[in-house]
Amino acid sequence: MKRRAILLGAALLVVLAILIPVFIAVSNREVTLHYERTDIDAAQSFRYNDGVLYYETNSYYVSIKPDTETRVNLAEKRVTADGYDVSAENTIVFLGSSAQIKGTESTQDEFMMADGASILSVRAGRRYCALLYRNQNGESRIAVVDAVSRPKTAVVATIAVAGGEVTAFGFLEPDESTELLWVSTLDVDQFSEESLVRVYNCDNRGALIFYSASLYNQTIKDALLTSNCLYLVGTQDILRYDRTETGFSSERTRVNIYGNRVVDWAETSDGTSAYFILMPETEAGERTHIYRLLTVSQSDEIWATIMQRFMPAPILSAYLLSDSINIITTESFVRYSYSGRQRLDLAFTETPDRAIPCEGDAFLLLMNGGVFRVHAQ
Repeated sequence: MKRRAILLGAALLVVLAILIPVFIAVSNREVTLHYERTDIDAAQSFRYNDGVLYYETNSYYVSIKPDTETRVNLAEKRVTADGYDVSAENTIVFLGSSAQIKGTESTQDEFMMADGASILSVRAGRRYCALLYRNQNGESRIAVVDAVSRPKTAVVATIAVAGGEVTAFGFLEPDESTELLWVSTLDVDQFSEESLVRVYNCDNRGALIFYSASLYNQTIKDALLTSNCLYLVGTQDILRYDRTETGFSSERTRVNIYGNRVVDWAETSDGTSAYFILMPETEAGERTHIYRLLTVSQSDEIWATIMQRFMPAPILSAYLLSDSINIITTESFVRYSYSGRQRLDLAFTETPDRAIPCEGDAFLLLMNGGVFRVHAQ
């Protein structure tokens, strides 16, 4: 028995002798930035949303899933459009009273508004597209179109806009089988500005499932859905509502963010908190050195904390991953833990003009006349 223990101990020492140097080597391995030049024209306009990069060329519109380099050309011949939107499953481009809807497959369908109604704006979801339009009577409506059926022309719901002008709208996905449409309106005819937010169930013919209380003196710019909560991002506050079996609760709490804008958000793996990166509102073209990390509780115990950091170089972009805060400045890529500990600080080879976060921990840098996909490894 004693001999066996001695042999086991000796074997353990041999294993440790092998593993410890390997662990040290891996721990001390130098992390560097890897640059991969793309064929994207840096002079064109870009939009990144829901895992898809969308850009325009002189010849056609293109949407790309950067991780697979899958390209979808929306037109063989360029036609200047009034606007567009893109999601992981659909891209929609509109001009006047017509819209082109194209999924990840090769087919493309045209959707034409009835009676010459004018399309004002569009949003692309996973299974639906929403078209904000004004009819011949001057009334605003939103048509929710089934973007999965063949052809993509079935209107599953028509939503009458009430409570002022639409300031923002988009899709939410509480689960894989449900898609919701949120709509924010602003009424400026009152003594003070009044915002309202409504949420509709696209899978139940546009049934209304949520109606916010009047929100005064601010415009709601975005709606964000976590596993536990709905957040409305306004020009004054972030408002939290809890998810329920039938929709959402009344307002649970609000955090003032006046003078700041939300540039990205994430949820903790256990769902107890949500993170928001805030940056000061600046004049067009002006860059900031400051970012703030706002943490908001998602439990019954209501609390919020904020951490501020000053960067030595102007910030081009910032984004969150499940385990890190990522800041791109004109000089370097910097990564922090959520506790504020610095993990990486990697200098760029050239000074970038613009940064666009894309899939995973990769991002695009526009510099030296080209567009580069960059990631730390």
